[in-house]
Amino acid sequence: MLLHSSELEVNGEVFSINIFCSAAGRFFAKTCLGEDDFIITDGPSLPETLKRHEDLLPLAVGTRELTQSYFGGPRRPRARRP
Repeated sequence: MLLHSSELEVNGEVFSINIFCSAAGRFFAKTCLGEDDFIITDGPSLPETLKRHEDLLPLAVGTRELTQSYFGGPRRPRARRP
């Protein structure tokens, strides 16, 4: 069940963060970084899950940009991510 949605800007790109609650009562946040590429973070409460996710999202984005740069792959277009 979706409980919360927000956005976070990282390196000039805006990413959507969606937080859900599982049937077991565990919270998890999910952000789409690209086609078939997601980051998921879990936690014991909505605020803690959101904080963890907001802290880790810049690292995930930066790591993917570094990898693409190193391997000479195409750079992701800067756009709002669903």
